[in-house]
Order: sequence, then structure tokens, then C-alpha cells
Amino acid sequence: MDVTYPAERRFTTRTGEAMRLRPIRPDDVPNLFDFHERLSRESLRMRYFTPRRRLTNEVAVRLCTVDFRDRAAFVASPLESDTIHGIGRYERDAPNSAEVAFIVEDALQGRGIGPALLERLAEHAREQGIDRFTAAVLYENTPMLTVFRNSPFRPQVSVEGDCAFVKLDLTVLPQPAAQTPPKSLAPRLRQLRAPA
Repeated sequence: MDVTYPAERRFTTRTGEAMRLRPIRPDDVPNLFDFHERLSRESLRMRYFTPRRRLTNEVAVRLCTVDFRDRAAFVASPLESDTIHGIGRYERDAPNSAEVAFIVEDALQGRGIGPALLERLAEHAREQGIDRFTAAVLYENTPMLTVFRNSPFRPQVSVEGDCAFVKLDLTVLPQPAAQTPPKSLAPRLRQLRAPA
């Protein structure tokens, strides 16, 4: 497969750790197995809707081998190693749309890794002609829904049974962190960020 790998980005977690957002590569298969073994059954259930525990080698190879056009995946790693602490990926499901999903190691959840992965995936997806992300999330997965609701991408959330379906508009460019939204937008943002 002829792949052009996107650039790495650095970011700082909410607790001050410097990390890399780097493209996943085929040689990450051992790192993916190690990451998967550190995930709790509950994290696996929230991500896959079932507490599946074991990855097969075939699935791991597929997850680590993407073209960065129709399928892309970025991982959060420390500066000094390729250890995987979080993964965000998308798969194109229509010409201008892709399904997005994330999972972050239990010990590092709540530190801003999910939002950083979402922003990096959105940046890359726009370059590939994708202007919408969709996601299916268990409604009880409050942390993941919060990541989507707090994103700048005009989140639309609908609920059917125990599942929430999310649509994100990637044509909305994130504001620099130092800026605040105009006062006229503040009530709308508060409404989007309020729990459902």
C-alpha cells in the first residue's frame, strides 16, 4: 500500500504531560496489543459495545494498516517512545462523511487526549474532502459524549434506545484557544454543552 503519512503534532494534556499525536503504522501491531491489554473490560465495552478482550493478529494488522485517505488513525504517544495511550480513527462511509471512534487508556482518561485526537482527525479528514463525522456511542458513555458536545463542530446528538448518534460538522474551524466566542454565541455554546 502506497501511503503518505501525515505529520506528527505535539500537545500538552490537561495535567501537563507533553505527548505526540502520530499516525499509526503497520509496525505498531505490538504496541496495539500492549495497549489493548491495559484497557479495562468497561473501556472495551464502551468502545466496542461488548467486553471483547482479545485482539487477533489479523484484526490488529488491519487496524494498524490504513491509507490515510478513506481510513485514518492517529495515536497518542509519549515523546520518548511509541507506546500507545489512546487511538482515534475514522473510516469513510460516504464521499464526504466518515465514522469516527476513540479509545483512551483508563489511567489517562479525562486528561484531554480524546479532544486532541478529535481535532487532529478532523484536520486530516478535511484535507481528504471529508466534511462530516458521525459516531455511534452508548448513551451511558458520558465522557465520550462530553468530548463530542464540547467540540467546536456543531454537534448534533440523537438518541435511540441505549445508543446516541452524533453528527459533527467539520467545516467549522476550531478557534484558537486564546480566543473566546462572541457574546452572541455564548448561550448557544452553553446549550450544546449542557447534559442531555
